[in-house]
Amino acid sequence: MLVAHFKRGALAFGFAATLGGPAAAELPPQYTVWSDFAAITAQAEIPEKLGVVDWIERTGTGYRISGGNCWIDATITRKAPTGPQGQPMVGPSCISDIRLGEKTCK
Repeated sequence: MLVAHFKRGALAFGFAATLGGPAAAELPPQYTVWSDFAAITAQAEIPEKLGVVDWIERTGTGYRISGGNCWIDATITRKAPTGPQGQPMVGPSCISDIRLGEKTCK
């Protein structure tokens, strides 16, 4: 009996905790990756630094854009969506910053 009461209390607490916190609604990972990929390919600075791009790959910290024997590492920062007055909103995150590293060659 005590166990059932504890489980009900824990369930009620968990439900109440989800209602009181900020809401989040991130899209599945493939949409975020495609959004990142589109943002990287839109960077005019990459072909200026690197030349022809052979491939783009995900790394543990961002993306690596390679061309020939050289590459540029890129990191993308995302932020939660906000409303007109800056209040948090439900929805997918959006890209807030793209940082490109220096060209590195073998």
